[in-house]
Amino acid sequence: MKQYQTITVTILACLFCAFKVHTQCPCMGGASVGGLTPIAGTSNIGILKEGNLRAMSFYSYSNGNRYYSGDILAEEGLVKSFNSSYLGLLIGYGILEDLTIDTEIGYYLNKAQDFGGYTLSGSGFSHATLYGKYNAFNSRAKEFEWTIGLGAKIPLNFIEQNLPQNIQSSTGAFGAVLISYFHKGYKSEGLHFILVNRAEFNAENKNTYKYGSSLINSLFVTKSIFDKLTGMLEFRSDLKLKDTKYGVKNEDSGWNIFVLSPQLSYSLSDFNISAYFDIPLYKYYNGKQLTNKNSLGLTFTWQNNLLKGI
Repeated sequence: MKQYQTITVTILACLFCAFKVHTQCPCMGGASVGGLTPIAGTSNIGILKEGNLRAMSFYSYSNGNRYYSGDILAEEGLVKSFNSSYLGLLIGYGILEDLTIDTEIGYYLNKAQDFGGYTLSGSGFSHATLYGKYNAFNSRAKEFEWTIGLGAKIPLNFIEQNLPQNIQSSTGAFGAVLISYFHKGYKSEGLHFILVNRAEFNAENKNTYKYGSSLINSLFVTKSIFDKLTGMLEFRSDLKLKDTKYGVKNEDSGWNIFVLSPQLSYSLSDFNISAYFDIPLYKYYNGKQLTNKNSLGLTFTWQNNLLKGI
């Protein structure tokens, strides 16, 4: 039983890194807000055993009302505050012992900016992403795993919204994602170390806007508190390059952020519920940008072996 709980904890730790990764919202009739677009996904999770199916759903909420220029608090700008609520659905299946396919779909319940006298808001689908992940190395004796993967991102904003680009539910562009996942366990101590790296590249959308490439690195430390409850601590760096419009750089875009994220995970049979809260440690923003103040979320996971009993 403890072996399955260990697997579940490892999976959930990596899930949190996946759905807290953010892309930049460009400044087009509004503020350039870092952290408005979480990229949900099983992309950063290790592989599943052959015949195993995993389904995840999560909710995340972000808001902010402070501007930064570089790493210094700046004067208030055009937008007074922002908030967003996001839902994600993630489904993964182990095709072979060393190969897993994952699909993720995201939907914005709300994505709003307050301009003082009025508010602009949008909602709708964000992206669908298909990932293939391959286990390049695995040692049960040393409790070490290395998994690599490649993903393709497809925009799902089917309805044209009369809103600035930064409030639309999707970037409106195709993209590619590269991932790397390292796991080192110490089962006897109930301790695990997980390193997740994700690089994302975006194409230009139909409005000739191109979101900057990003690199996210997360180190997770997980420790069993008691039988079904596990504590997790994530140290995350988020580097994003500047966006472009007609090939010209948007100077009020791109950043370098360091975040500490405490998390709790509770297991019950085939189900698991987890929660997180982000604490910014250091923020550096190019130009002048409205930034995240709070980010928090809940995740629900179910996993089962479809080949059991066959």
